[in-house]
Amino acid sequence: MDKELDRTAGNVIDEATMMQFEKGYLWEVVLSMALGVKSAKRIGEIELDGVSMSPDGVSYDKHGEPTVEEYKCTALASSKSPADNWRWIMQVKGYCKALGANKCIFRILHHMEIMWNPGACYGVWELVFTQAELDENWEGVLNHAKTMKEGGDRL
Repeated sequence: MDKELDRTAGNVIDEATMMQFEKGYLWEVVLSMALGVKSAKRIGEIELDGVSMSPDGVSYDKHGEPTVEEYKCTALASSKSPADNWRWIMQVKGYCKALGANKCIFRILHHMEIMWNPGACYGVWELVFTQAELDENWEGVLNHAKTMKEGGDRL
């Protein structure tokens, strides 16, 4: 969805953008390896209503309730909550909907802060969603998926 949204907005995915994607992927792999031993597990690709997704991690509490984990490496300021990033929120709400979860933990590396503000370069955020928020978000995802299918794009 991200690539499609960038394309329709006229944004060019240049080498610098691709390098940012690569940093994000490396961060995801490192945390998946480290936290997989401790708590969150990579569960692989999941699917709901024909939409494929791959959460970074999922953990379960003592009652078996799932919590989605999402790992981000970003140039965005550490003063911003992940709740302010609608693309990230749309993504994790989709994961929550598919897994029957209502909570997401973000583990974010703000790489621009490492040199200038090292105490703020890593943050953990927990967000809780209502079922209505998840359902409304999913409707938006399905509408976008329908538009992509009509345009011949792969989900």
